[in-house]
Amino acid sequence: MSRPAERYAQILDQIIHPFDLSHDFGRKRAYEATIDYARQHLLNDPHANEFLDAAAKRLGFAAISFDALENRVKVPKDAWLDVWISDEDEEIALTGTKEGIQYLIDLLLQLRDSADPEQHVHLDRGMLPMTESSANLVLFKEEESWFTGAAAEGAAADFPQREIDPKQIYAIQFIHYPPDDLPISAHKLYRVLKVEEDDGVSASVKEFGDGHDSRYYRFTFVADNDERFTYSFHLDDPAVNYFTHREILKLAMRAV
Repeated sequence: MSRPAERYAQILDQIIHPFDLSHDFGRKRAYEATIDYARQHLLNDPHANEFLDAAAKRLGFAAISFDALENRVKVPKDAWLDVWISDEDEEIALTGTKEGIQYLIDLLLQLRDSADPEQHVHLDRGMLPMTESSANLVLFKEEESWFTGAAAEGAAADFPQREIDPKQIYAIQFIHYPPDDLPISAHKLYRVLKVEEDDGVSASVKEFGDGHDSRYYRFTFVADNDERFTYSFHLDDPAVNYFTHREILKLAMRAV
């Protein structure tokens, strides 16, 4: 074990020590505490995502990561980039100065070599090197299975089945990236209005590896735009947290 790994293991032990890790609720609170610690103390640490990954594995959740690549590649002087999207011709044009193109190349090389599967890059309109008229640009790296649709073998087998009664679920929370077609935010709690067994034919489903079909349920909830949505989620997907009414009450009492 490397020195940073040893140090982070000690820090992790200290953070999660006060929590009861024998049930999901305690592990959720412990994981949130590790994320808060990383935000306060490790934002500029090159090993921050290793700490978050170790915490996620220890507590049984999908790891989140901080966007670190932009911090490793500095924007050079005279670097400009512009992304133009044509509504009529379905054409995208990427234009850059010599320095801007080199900056993008360096970012892509960092992204290619990153060992963190969740690492990605945001280049936002009006933030150097992007122009004020540019479209936003986000860069991702994915395995071939992302393009072919073939799930990675054993993707769901790494996570144990949760002992939870779907009918008792009162709220849901996403600690990972929510589905793109839902107007919802990560880490926010959403009140569940109804839970039903999944019919197996709905297209509105967040896939979870090769998980058992019987573990999918349809959840109806109110999204950020105040509209009701019905979507299917897998009970064992570590990217989705489920809360009972009792757990929500405990959280509210702690916040008072």
